Amino acid sequence: MSDSTTRASTAPLGGRFWAFWSASLASNLSDGVAMIAVPWLASSLAPDHAALVAAVATAGRLPWLLLALPAGVLVDRVPRLTLMVSANTLRLLLWALLALVVFSDWASIPLLAAFAFCFGALEVCYDTAAETTVTSLVPPDRLERANGHVRSGAIVAEEFAGRPLGGFVLALGLFVPFLFNIAALLVSVVALLRVRATAPTAPSAADAPAPRERRGLAGVWADVVEGVRAVWRQPLLRAVAVIAVFVNTAYATMLSTQVLFVRDTLGLGSAGFGLLMAFAAIGGIVGGQLVSWLRSALPHGTLPTLCLAGSGLLYLLVAAFPLTPVVAGVYFLSGGLVLGYAVAMTSIRQRITPDHLLGRVNAAMRTVSWGMSAVGMAAGGVLVAALAPALGQTDALRVPYLLVGVISLAVVAVFGRRLVGLVREHDL
Repeated sequence: MSDSTTRASTAPLGGRFWAFWSASLASNLSDGVAMIAVPWLASSLAPDHAALVAAVATAGRLPWLLLALPAGVLVDRVPRLTLMVSANTLRLLLWALLALVVFSDWASIPLLAAFAFCFGALEVCYDTAAETTVTSLVPPDRLERANGHVRSGAIVAEEFAGRPLGGFVLALGLFVPFLFNIAALLVSVVALLRVRATAPTAPSAADAPAPRERRGLAGVWADVVEGVRAVWRQPLLRAVAVIAVFVNTAYATMLSTQVLFVRDTLGLGSAGFGLLMAFAAIGGIVGGQLVSWLRSALPHGTLPTLCLAGSGLLYLLVAAFPLTPVVAGVYFLSGGLVLGYAVAMTSIRQRITPDHLLGRVNAAMRTVSWGMSAVGMAAGGVLVAALAPALGQTDALRVPYLLVGVISLAVVAVFGRRLVGLVREHDL
């Protein structure tokens, strides 16, 4: 390990980054509470209509498919911290309005779906801007550490704080969790205002070419096309997007059926399912904290490929040995590898993309990831249903894990060496 690499792995990230991290932590805490409170509210409004409850969840995810690319244009056109402050301020006001609606007993499924869509749209703007803003807070060689802290903090806030808190305060009233959301988002806005107030006078990418001014819908479309072309014309980004099409689709088939796998194949109840998710979350936290060290310890460019290969082998292990101790261990290790891959590729993308295109490039990559995840989730249920008559429900639920393992290893076999070479060539 070189002296410069050692300094990068130990140098402080600075007060502005930690204020930004605090804002993200508070925002993720709000998201974690919402993940429990909104579905529970939907189920109380339509207790015997699973399709209506699912419609609310779909409305919350739909903006990632419909609005991510335009949001990327917005991120590249307006000051990013101002956009984040505005998005969370609007979310705060919407949560207050929803709390009033629920308290007054005016809530309905269509109204809740409309709120969920609005929250989702603001989340798209906030998350895209946040991922783009990190590059202005820390030097390029510290991005793995910064992104690792942000991703690990998100897991802690959502999985270990937000969700249990949301479930606990629901007992006090259906509107009470939304009051916690208001408080958390207020903390986030205050922290973001501190980051913005201490911003340096010089832009973070003064040498980047300024984008030409475009107006109207035609201008938005031109900006979207420019962002998509930037991904396709950059060899490393293009390779990562192609890999995401295969891996994310396969991975989503597993995500959409894993609750049934835990219940029917492993024979566990809700407590067991929650414990397995905790193993995965803890693994993700560990992985997020180790990414920077692993990048410097491993041969340059090999970390993403090794994460893909390792997670593929682990999921094959689950398919072959569907035993609770095996699955718990795999979830812990794969949680670290999956987050490690995500942090590594996010950091590389931030380093190699010109600042004036970064919002649109991030949005384009998220569109690919979330879009293929939606396809994979639908395909997972169809796959298991089709195989259950021949294999039985228990064994059919092992097939998505087999699929993830096979496709991940096939991707490594086909793209692995090229991916290593592209990282070495472009991520200097």
